[in-house]
Parts: sequence; structure tokens; C-alpha cells
Amino acid sequence: MDVVKAVETYITKLVSTPSAMKVLLLDTHTTPIVSLASTQSTLLSHQVYLTDRIDNRKRDRMSHMKCVCFLQPSEDSLEALAAELREPKYGEYYLYFSSILSKPAIERLADVDEFEVVREVQEYFADYAPLLPCLFSLNHTPTSDKPLYGSSPNVWDPFALERSVQGITAVLLSLKKKPVIRYEKTSGMAKKLASEVQHRIQAEATLFDFRLTQVAPLLLILDRRNDPVTPLLSQWTYQAMVHELLGIHNGRVDLSMVPDIRPELSEITLTTITDPFFQAHYLATFGDLGTSLKNYVQSYQSHSLAQSSSSINSIIDMKRFVEEYPEFRKLGGNVSKHVALVGELSRLVDRDRLLDVGEVEQGLATSSGSDFKNVQAVVNNPVVPAWNKLRVVILYALRYQKTQTSNIAALINLLLSNGVSREEARLVYVFLNVAGSDQRQDDLFSTESLLAKGRSALKGLKGVENVYTQHTPHLSQTLENLFKGRLKDTTHPFLDGTGTNMGLQRPQDIIIFMIGGTTYEEARTIALLNQEAGNSSTGTRLLLGGTCVHNSSSYVEMIRAAAQKFPVSVYEPPPESATTAPSLNLNLGGVNTTEDVKVKTRTGALLTLISACIILAFTTMEFFDYRRVGVDTSIVVDRSRGQKLSVRLNVTFPHVPCYLLSLDVMDISGEQQRDISHNILKKRITPTGVDMPASRGEDLRNDIDKLAERRANGYCGSCYGGEPPASGCCNSCEEVRQAYTDKGWSFGNPDGIEQCVEEGWSGKLKDQADEGCNVSGRIRVNKVVGSIQISPGRSYQAGSRTFQDLVPYLRDDNNPHDFSHIIHEFFFMADDEYNYNKAKVGNDMKQRLGIADNPLDGVEAKTTKATYMYQYFLKVVSTQFRTLEGKTINTHQYSSTQFERDLTKFNEGENKQGVFTQHGVAGSPGAYFNYEISPILVVHSETRQSFAHFLTSTCAIVGGVLTVAALLDSILFATGRKLRKGGDGNVKLM
Repeated sequence: MDVVKAVETYITKLVSTPSAMKVLLLDTHTTPIVSLASTQSTLLSHQVYLTDRIDNRKRDRMSHMKCVCFLQPSEDSLEALAAELREPKYGEYYLYFSSILSKPAIERLADVDEFEVVREVQEYFADYAPLLPCLFSLNHTPTSDKPLYGSSPNVWDPFALERSVQGITAVLLSLKKKPVIRYEKTSGMAKKLASEVQHRIQAEATLFDFRLTQVAPLLLILDRRNDPVTPLLSQWTYQAMVHELLGIHNGRVDLSMVPDIRPELSEITLTTITDPFFQAHYLATFGDLGTSLKNYVQSYQSHSLAQSSSSINSIIDMKRFVEEYPEFRKLGGNVSKHVALVGELSRLVDRDRLLDVGEVEQGLATSSGSDFKNVQAVVNNPVVPAWNKLRVVILYALRYQKTQTSNIAALINLLLSNGVSREEARLVYVFLNVAGSDQRQDDLFSTESLLAKGRSALKGLKGVENVYTQHTPHLSQTLENLFKGRLKDTTHPFLDGTGTNMGLQRPQDIIIFMIGGTTYEEARTIALLNQEAGNSSTGTRLLLGGTCVHNSSSYVEMIRAAAQKFPVSVYEPPPESATTAPSLNLNLGGVNTTEDVKVKTRTGALLTLISACIILAFTTMEFFDYRRVGVDTSIVVDRSRGQKLSVRLNVTFPHVPCYLLSLDVMDISGEQQRDISHNILKKRITPTGVDMPASRGEDLRNDIDKLAERRANGYCGSCYGGEPPASGCCNSCEEVRQAYTDKGWSFGNPDGIEQCVEEGWSGKLKDQADEGCNVSGRIRVNKVVGSIQISPGRSYQAGSRTFQDLVPYLRDDNNPHDFSHIIHEFFFMADDEYNYNKAKVGNDMKQRLGIADNPLDGVEAKTTKATYMYQYFLKVVSTQFRTLEGKTINTHQYSSTQFERDLTKFNEGENKQGVFTQHGVAGSPGAYFNYEISPILVVHSETRQSFAHFLTSTCAIVGGVLTVAALLDSILFATGRKLRKGGDGNVKLM
């Protein structure tokens, strides 16, 4: 289970197609994934000559280049991709997504691909960062903006939960594993995540249809809160130490703050796939690292002597020098990098007294324990940074929470007197309330027996350097119990009984996911276990992952940010704390009420309650008025020029077959679009109104193609007098029909045409004669006066007039046709409505204003006469919505009037009012939508009361109510005092 190879395979596949010069576009999420699993030389070998971000809008247009996009299907990435496809900068696009792509997202991309530049869309499940072959991260380091926890330590933030489910699903799919799931029983977050992952596996059953194994893989979901000690410790192995002291972010280390660092070393790459020295020693302890680095430098020096000018004495030496020089330069850069890195680690260890601090930490984290005086000495040491003092006290509090409460209180007070702020010191209480002994499922410090202390003492005798590596993560104990069949269902149950009797079998593949982040110390444990398993034929393969990879600072920051959303009691001392524990809840600080300056009265109390209720009620009303968003409407002249409109329609004609219907557009500018088929779908429907079942493309071949195969290669059909096409031949009945239309002739008798007879044209027309047709789609028209015509037969132009071929429509074939129709949908769109977000805002505004319904939606017209004409006269009004966020959304409204008439009646005589009506002879059956553009632009703008107005009103309410209450109270108080002075002891007002 090598996640680096899995992701590398995906990257290689996606950049291998097409085999031409290409551009690779990534987003913020996939950029580190590609950088961790591939190199620039690998990308260049597959003709990737440019790598850029999808959200960079300043890229140059290069239509001769192909483009490969590898993106996470998030809202930001999909929006950036949609903008790219609306204005494509490259000739072809190959789209690959790092996790499962939803059907709405696919439809959204299909809508914006108007230029049809997308050639391929696939899912490559690389939605995680492969840090090591046995370690992956979801790169979700929790912050205040992107939290992990919800309102309590057992509740997920919805975004973090979905991100974790996507990441784990991608890992399973990339490794082709369908596991059984176990989780920590006391962790509500672990159970929730396990349930969501299982639900996703069941929902995507076709993706998880892998070959079954004798023992199913195991997904073990753990909670970081069960082991808060490991991420708090100072680290003493190479990779973990670099991450603890400097930070490793997606394989990169920032050394720009290192004193006297060379510019080329200000940022370095530190990954096992590109650095052979790091690959060999990333698990080494700091003591062993010095010896290995010394040997590495000496090796470089020997290479330097071999490459010196004095050693080049022949042509063979010159050839060897040229061949080895690139590797020599690479070796030199690598040596410089590791020398600078280890030198900086040594400097930080000396500066922060980490050897002293680390020894105390290891004592607190292991069974040996640590003396209270040693912790006091660290806290009192002025050279030790305040951050390290805080970590040591947190470790002490976690270990001795139940037994040495007075010492914990004393250490917190000592922190406050040694440079640690109250805000920082209260994190001790936060850790005890979030990950203390009452919240942990297992007891991290239960090994206090004499035997355990003896083992720890023997371990310490092996060498001084082992003092700093005594601690083993709690994960080691969990895995040991799992291997030996001692991991009980009572502590780590299977999800919904999916692993019945599985606890008795040792799984061959185990994937561990740590909610709240894992550490490089735990990754080292997994790597060493995998090395032992590699030397055994029955070993278990392990893979570790987490929401992120923590060092001590990122872990504490995660807890600090999470505590802001928890109840304020998280900052209070736990119930078992000593009475001397200081109160550090800053939310309660600064409150000092002096009772001696107040006179308490019953009337004052009553007036205070009444005033508070009035203030609360009025302030609430004012707040709702402040938050309410109003809409102001104005009318201005529409100054837009050269724009186009999109018309979205969906109309059903129950008694006209699809082969007779023609959709034409004409406007006052002289532009004509005849028999439109682009972005228009015609669906055949049965006489009962049901869609005709579609044939499968792979099962049926086109009859015309079969016929063309039987004809000779030199076949050239006659056009029977019609206007021939450019080739001069009409090889199909459709081409003859088009030639007749171009000539201005009616196509009335297909039985006399050879091509139509061979294709069975008449038979097909008879089969479809009693059918209906549904016309739907989108039309682009000029923003001028025009007409959309749905009429029978193809239209053709003779001279300056346009005619319809009505012969097939009016032929008596025992299937009477008429233009009864149902308008399901008809509305005008602006270009802004192609943007998904803008369209959503526009629809919401229409709903609020009550203008969401279109006048023609749902209109039904019925007739039994073939020569019947329906006309709709539409007045289109441009509309613009302006939101509080500054967005402008352009759309359209329209009004409609309807007119219909029987074309066989030219004179209708007098009506009831005595008005004589007569029609012209012109006209043809069909449905005609005549639209006219209004010169008016209606602007709807969102408005809200200003905050200054709300603040002023609130102050006026509070001040006015309190002033009136104070006047009443003073009147009542003065009246009561005078009455008492008057000697009336029976009167008691207060």
C-alpha cells in the first residue's frame, strides 16, 4: 500500500494524454499533491511545458496547445473551470478530478462548454497528499476559518467531515480497497466518520466493486484526543525534528529566517522521492544523523577531488567528467542543503535548551515519570522560551490530573509569573477539559507497575541518546493489541456488525486514520512495522493518514481555535482541580460591581425588569429592521448595444411529427436562421403523449450507412432537378430534400426518388405520421425585433419572400395534423445567467419580488383544424439585479398577448358590437412568437439600513428607556422617603 506510487501512477496517466505539447492546470488543492508525487523532469518528459493555476486569469491564449486540468471538484475550482471554458485559451481540454464528480457538476460543465473544447472527463482518485509511502494527509490544518470541530469536541464541522470522507474515499479507491471499519467507541466523531464513509462506499458500489480477498482490509478510525501527548513532545528523529522546529509544508522547508543563509537555500525541498540522503536517514535519530552527515560530506569531498582539473589527463577523463558533472552538481547542492538544515537544528536545540526540556518531557510521557522540581526548574529557567514552558506544564497536567492537583495549580501560577500570559496559561485547562483523563478512552499513564518501571530503566541504560526517544506513541499499543487479537470490540467496535468474527483474523492490510491529525513520530512507528513485515512472509501492511500532520505548535493552535466555539466552561478548571487553581476565564475578567454605591428597592427592581424587557423588545425589532434587506426599483434607459439574447423553450406538439416541424428565426436586421438544430432537441412522442424509447447506439447501425456500404465507391445520385450541393451529388433522400428546398420546390412525392425508395423514406413517414413532437433547447438571437417560428415543413426563400413546404403537412394520410400545443417553458436569458452563481442569485431575487413565473409557462392551446395559426406578441424588458455584495445580474422579463385564427376564414362578418372583421390571405399554420425589445431597463437594487442608523437607534432606545425609568424610580423613591419622614409608618412603598 504505497500511496506515493498510487498518486504517481495517476499523475503519469493524466499527463500522458494527449501525446502532444500541453499545459497542466491545477488548483490550490491539487498543486501540492502533484509536487509531492512527481517532479518537473517527469512532467517535461511527457511534454508538459507549462504548469499554472486554474484561477490565474492572466494566462496567455495559446490555441495550438492542449490543456490537462487536474482539479478538486470544489465549488471554487468548478467556478474557475467554468470561467475557463466560457473563454477557452487552449485548443482542447482534458479534465481530471481528484474525487467523485457529482452529476450536477457534470451537467454544469456541459452547459458552459459552448465551444465544445472538452475532449475527456475522468476521475483520478488522488484527493490526498502522499507524504511518505506509508503516510498521507488531507492537508486540512484546522484554523478559525476552517475548523475541525463544531460546537463541542465530539461534533464535526460539516465542511471538515465532508472533506475527510472525500479524502478517505479517494485513498480507498486509489488503493482498490473495500474495507471493514472499526472506530474508537467513545469518540462521537470517529463513529460519525465511520458511518459516512460506509454510506459513501454503499452509494458508490460500482466504484468499489473490487476483487474480494480472504481477509478484508481494515479501516481503523482513531481520535487524536485519545493521545494528546505524542504531538506535544519535542522530536528527535530527522524528519519529525525538522517539522517540529522549522515546519515541513508539502515537502518544502522555509529557511529564509535562518541567520546568514544563502539565497538558494532560503527554501528547500525535503521529500524521499527526490532526496536519496533524506530517503536513507529520515527515520534516524539526531545523534546518528551527525555521523551519517559526516560520511556524506566526506563522500562529496572524494568526488570533488575526482572532478578537479588535476585529475583530467586524457580524453577518457574528460568524457567521464562531462557525464558525471550533473550528478556531481546535484550532490553538492544536496550536501549544502543538509549541512545547513542540520546546522540550524543544532542552533535551535542549543538556543532553546531543548536537551533539558526534552529529558523532562520524556519522563512525563513515559512510565518513569518526572519530578515536580524538574518541571519547576524548566518553568523558572529564563532561557527556556515561554512556549516550551507551557508545553511541559500541559504534559504534567495531563499525567497527574487526578493525583497532583495542587502541584498543577502551583505550576499554572508559576507560568503566570514567568512570562506566560493568562490567555496562554488557560490552555492548560482547555487540554484537561478536551483531552483529559475523563475524555480519553484509554489511560496513557497506567503503566506505573514496578515491572514497567524496570523495563524503562533498562531501556535508558542502552545509551544517552535513547533518553530522548523513550516514548512510543499510543498507536503502537493499539496495533500490538490488534495484531495479537486483543483489540476488543468493546473499545473498538466494528461498524454496525460488518466485521462479525473479523476480530479473530489478522488483516493483511490496515489503514489507520487519525481524526485531528497524525504526527511524524507515529509515521516512523508505521514505517518500522512495515519494514519488519517486509522481512516476513506473513507481515501486515500498514498505512497511516490524518486530517493533517501536526507539530506541537499546530496542534496547540488547533485546540486553541476549537475552544473558541466550545462552551466557556472549557476555560474553567476541571471539577477535581485544587481550590488554589487560578480562574483564567478571560470572559469573566474586569467585572467589579461595588454594592455600596447602590440603594436596592423593590420598585427599582421592578422598573429594571420592565426596562430590560422594553429595551430587549425594541432593540430586537430594530435589529430585525436593520438586517432586513429591501429592494428599490428604478427605471432607466437601456443603453446596451450589440448584445444577444438566449431564448429557452420547451413546447410539445401532440399532433405534428418531428420530421414536419421546422424552427426558424427571423429579425428586423435581415438575419435568418432556418431549420435550427444546434442546441435544439426534438423528441418523438407517441399518440398517448409518452416519449418514444431510444435505441442504443452500440446495438444499431444507421440504415443510411449500411446502404452506403452496399453502393459502389463511385456512386453519384441525382438531385432530380433540385439545386445540387457542392459535391454535385445527392446520395441520400435528405440531400435530395435539401436540394428541392434550395431550389424553392416542394418535396411532395418521395416515392418517385431512387434514394428515398432505397432508404424506405415513405415507410418511415407512415410510421411517424401519428406521432407528436417535443421541441426544447436554447436559441441565440439578436437583441432586435424578431420572430421565432415553429411551422410545418422546411422554409425556403424565393425572391424576397419566405415560404413553407406545406405539402407533406396537408397531405391526406388518414392522420390529421394540427398545431395544438403545450408550452412547458419559454423565457429570455441574458449572458449573466450562464454563470451558475449569478443565475442562482437572480432566481432568488425573482422569487422575492414575485416575478419568477413566466407568462407563457404552462399555456395550452387546442384546435382540431390543420390550417390554424397561433401568434404570441411578446414585449421583452431588460432587467438588472444589484446585490448588497456589489454583484450585478442582468436578466429579462416579458409580457405576452395572444392571437389565433383559422386561416380558412378571411371574413368573419360582424361581431356582437357590430364591428366588421376581415383578415388578409397571408399566413401559414404554426406557432409564431413575435418579440419586441423595450428601450427600458428595470433596475432592482438591494438596500439595507446603515449600521450607523442601527447604532444610533439602539443608543436612543437604551438611553430613552433608562432615562424614563430613572425618572420614575426617583419620583417613587422621593415620594416614599417624604411619606416616611411625615410619620406615616403604615405606608410602605419600598
